[in-house]
Amino acid sequence: MMRDPKETRRQRELFRLLFEAAANAGIEIIEDKINRRGGICRLDERMVVVYDSHAPWAQRNKLIIEAISRLNLDDVYLPPKVRQILEDTTGS
Repeated sequence: MMRDPKETRRQRELFRLLFEAAANAGIEIIEDKINRRGGICRLDERMVVVYDSHAPWAQRNKLIIEAISRLNLDDVYLPPKVRQILEDTTGS
């Protein structure tokens, strides 16, 4: 299956924005060769996102969006685009 280069670029740019927002919100992101879909977990007080290093950009983005949506965002700065994505995704 041939991937659309524009969509790949868009997803990669979105990943950079989400990665930075997640890191600023205290979410740890781990990329490793896990040969699995990845997921979100809590370790002590930290939230961690883990995904395979070969995971598609869209899958990485989905995991990060899900992790951010689990936080109490009242005291967390998120760029307007990230807040809009969360609203569109969660319906809130």
